[in-house]
Amino acid sequence: MTSDDPDLIPREALDGITVGLSVSDSADLARLGLDSRHADLAVGEIARAILLAGGVIAYGGRLRPSGFTQQVMNEVRRFGATRQSLRLFVPLPEHLPMSREELDEIDRQLGIWGTLTTLDEHGEPTDWRRMSQSEESLSDVERAASYSGLRRQMAENTHSRVLVGGKLRGFLGAMPGVVEEAIFAIERRQPIYMAGGFGGATTAIARRLGAGPFDWLPPGLPEGEDDASVQAALETLHTVASDAEWNLQADGLTAERRMLLSASHRPGEIASLCVGGLAAALTDQRAEGV
Repeated sequence: MTSDDPDLIPREALDGITVGLSVSDSADLARLGLDSRHADLAVGEIARAILLAGGVIAYGGRLRPSGFTQQVMNEVRRFGATRQSLRLFVPLPEHLPMSREELDEIDRQLGIWGTLTTLDEHGEPTDWRRMSQSEESLSDVERAASYSGLRRQMAENTHSRVLVGGKLRGFLGAMPGVVEEAIFAIERRQPIYMAGGFGGATTAIARRLGAGPFDWLPPGLPEGEDDASVQAALETLHTVASDAEWNLQADGLTAERRMLLSASHRPGEIASLCVGGLAAALTDQRAEGV
C-alpha cells in the first residue's frame, strides 16, 4: 500500500457498525517530523473510509474550539452514506458553559447526518434544551468523573475503537483519555486499531499491548510515558486486557499489517488498515455466527 487513497472496501462492509474514534494531538509530532496537519489528514481519511463502508462514527470531544470535532462533522456531511452517520457525545465540562442557542446551532449543522448527545456528570444522556447556561466551574473530581462517564458511554455504544495520538501530560480526567477509552473498549472485548505513527498515548498503548516492536521510535518517546500516573494507567490497561481475555489478533489484521499500523503516519494507509481489518474481522465473526 503506497497510495494515500484508502483501499476499496465494499460499501456495506460496516453496515450496522459504530466505530469509536479517539484522537487528540500528540506532543511527539515535531520529533517525528510531523505536525498537526498530518494528524488532521489521518482523521479525515479514517472518517471517510468508515463512512464509505457504511459505518457510523462515534466521537466524543469539545465543541468550542471545535478542532477535530468540526473536521469529523465536515467529513460526515460530504461522505455520510446513511442518516445519522455521526454520533457526537459531549461531556458536561464541555457543554455546561455553552448556551442553548450554541448547542442548537451544532444540532442544526448535524442535520439528518448526525445526532448530538449531551451527557451529565455520570456520563448519562441529558437534554440540553432543559438545562440552563452556567459558568460555575466543576471541581477536579467532578471533571474527571464526567470525562470517565463520557468514555464509558461511548464504549457502550460502539463496536470497535480507532486510536490516534493522545496526550500523556496535561490530560483531562483520571488518566490519559485515549488510555481510558482503550480500557473501556477492551472490557467489552472490542477490536482496537492503534495508529502509532503519531506518538502519544496511542503509541504507548500499542507498545504495552504488543502491537509492534517500536524499534523505529526515537529515544524518550512517547513523551510522558515514564510518568508514574501514566505507567499506572498502562498497567491497568494490561491487567484489564488479561482479565477480559481480550485478543489483540481479533482485529482482522495479519501480524505484519498490525505492525505497519503501529508505525505508519500515512493517512490513506492507516485508513485502509483500520477499515480493512475491521471488515475482515466482521466477516470472520459472521462466518462463525457470532
